Amino acid sequence: MSRFFGKMMVCKPHIISLQNDRGTQYQAYIRVQNELAAAYNELRDEVAKQKWGKTFAELDEKQQEAVQMIYPQKISEAEPKNYGGGSKSAPAAN
Repeated sequence: MSRFFGKMMVCKPHIISLQNDRGTQYQAYIRVQNELAAAYNELRDEVAKQKWGKTFAELDEKQQEAVQMIYPQKISEAEPKNYGGGSKSAPAAN
């Protein structure tokens, strides 16, 4: 269910849930995180361009907050599991 915010569509509250295999390489984990951030940036840029003719990064703080209300970044990370059947532990971040 969505509702409209002025001429902008506000999405139903959401949370992206992410769960990795314990054997996931750290670089693969970072690539997924970067893709999720890029998706939010793309959505926020669309709204910013429609409403103000600027990218999200070009908006002032108040305008950015308004866009973030439309597309809040909500990512939940669950404890890694052994999907691959191995007993490897995920590499530590340096």
